[in-house]
Amino acid sequence: MVHGEATRIRDAVAAAAAREGFALDPAQESVLDRLLVLAVGLRTARRRGLRGLYVWGPAGRGKSWLVGAFFAALVDGPTAGAARRVHVYELFRELHAAIHAQRVASWAAPRPDDAAQPPPRATVVDAAIDDLLRGTRVLYLDELHLHDTGDATLLTRLLRRAFSARVVVVATSNYEPGTLLPNPLWHHLAEPGIELLQAHLDVVELAGTTDYRSWGGRGRSGFAGGSWVSPGAPAQLAALGLRAPAAGERTTVRTGSRTFAVSAARDGELWTTFADLAARATSTLEYLDWASRFRRWVVTDVPLLPGADREAQQRFIAVVDVLCDADVELVVTSAHDRDAFLAAMPDRPDAFRMASRLTLLARIETSGKGVVTEMSPGSATIGRT
Repeated sequence: MVHGEATRIRDAVAAAAAREGFALDPAQESVLDRLLVLAVGLRTARRRGLRGLYVWGPAGRGKSWLVGAFFAALVDGPTAGAARRVHVYELFRELHAAIHAQRVASWAAPRPDDAAQPPPRATVVDAAIDDLLRGTRVLYLDELHLHDTGDATLLTRLLRRAFSARVVVVATSNYEPGTLLPNPLWHHLAEPGIELLQAHLDVVELAGTTDYRSWGGRGRSGFAGGSWVSPGAPAQLAALGLRAPAAGERTTVRTGSRTFAVSAARDGELWTTFADLAARATSTLEYLDWASRFRRWVVTDVPLLPGADREAQQRFIAVVDVLCDADVELVVTSAHDRDAFLAAMPDRPDAFRMASRLTLLARIETSGKGVVTEMSPGSATIGRT
């Protein structure tokens, strides 16, 4: 029975790869073998001591795809309803929202006049984490990375509660556990969480030099159906079925109590300049909200990142992360072609992952022959304009 489960999942992953037009390479096969050991362990009655898996490696090696395909097959079986996948940005957004809700509820609860004050923050945080974990046997943390000290502390508390409840954790990351929160001034705040990861998860590297995103993503929808358009002329946009906003379309979008200026907010389509999106105080909370409301984003006037301040650079990196994970189409217009943009990439946290993801976008550039659209590396189609 348990061996049949492993065969079922292996066949499902192979079929998913075939639909994408590729086969697993040896390094990916090796990681899948380890994932299947985990799947078999989940089918037995003896989950005490079952170790999770932490898969890390370079950008574009297929970590999220492979573990995601495994996870999809897993939840089609006996683990259905008890396994949960969450991207790191969504994880912290949910935790902060749950903590806020718990705090509001604790203040609103009736108390005798002589009762103590509402429960301390530590109790509220643990209650929020327990709500998030309730009913979960397997928790898949996708794209795990840490650059914020508060997130590092929250992750430690989450892991501690998860392992106490015998939740099996699976994670993917570009970072080996010991290098999470790499800033040496703050790394010590991540060390308790790192120790928990190392104590409860087997660490497996998905090594190799092939960046599969560099093979191109055209012919697909969502993020991989997007484009990098240079310089962003009306004829280039028209070739994509896009029309630049008129001045009168400038408007605002709201997230919670905050409003943000954008170039246009059409039905399912958000237009924003780089300056409005990244040079102002926006955050992943807004990006996650907007990604759920607008399935196509057009970000215009994107400069070479060294010309933007460090906060704007990091915000744009976060935008690409969120949109890729949410599979939202991204169209970029820039005076610089994509290769020039990537060649000028600054040394910023997670910039390497953004660079890999941007290679999924088609390159649309103007040549003497008209609008040139590169559908995949090494091939192009040319349309007269």
